[in-house]
Amino acid sequence: MRWFPFFCILFSISLFQSTLMYWITLGSAAPDLYFPFVVFYSFLTDIKRNTLANWLTGMSKDVFSEGSFGINSVFFVAIGFFVWSFREILFRGHLVTQILITFIFSVIYNIAYTIHQEIFFYSLSLSATLWMIFCCSLYTAMIVPVLFWILKKFQPTQKLFFIKDN
Repeated sequence: MRWFPFFCILFSISLFQSTLMYWITLGSAAPDLYFPFVVFYSFLTDIKRNTLANWLTGMSKDVFSEGSFGINSVFFVAIGFFVWSFREILFRGHLVTQILITFIFSVIYNIAYTIHQEIFFYSLSLSATLWMIFCCSLYTAMIVPVLFWILKKFQPTQKLFFIKDN
C-alpha cells in the first residue's frame, strides 16, 4: 500500500474538513469527506490494510473535530469492516454502487453517532436530527464521484493492493 499518498490525502481531507468546510455547505448540510475515504479503502484493500486505514482515518477525524475522542475510530473501523464484508457481492466499479453504499453506510454511521451523542449528552431534537442525517448523508453520497476520481489518481487500483509488501 502506498502510505505516503494515503497520509497526504488524509491530511488534506483533515485540513479541508476542519478549516474550509463552509465553502461547500448547502444550508446547514455539510458532507463528511472522511466517509468516502473509508468506503474507497474498504472497497479496495484486504482486511488488515482496511482496518489500519479506517482506524487512522477515524483517529484523524477525532483529532480534528469536536466530540468524544476515539468514537470515530471505532465507528469507521466497524463501518469499513461491514463494507469490506459485502464488497464481493457488489459491483464495486459502478458509480451507482459507490453512491448507494456511501449513502447507506453514512446514514448508519450518523444514526449510530447520534445515538451515542443522545445517550451521553441528551441534547438532540429527533425530527430535526433525522432530517439533518438524511441531508448530510445524501450530500456526502453526491460528492463520492469527485472524491473517488481524485483518490484513484493518487492510489491506482490495478497494482496497489495485490503486490506483497516486503
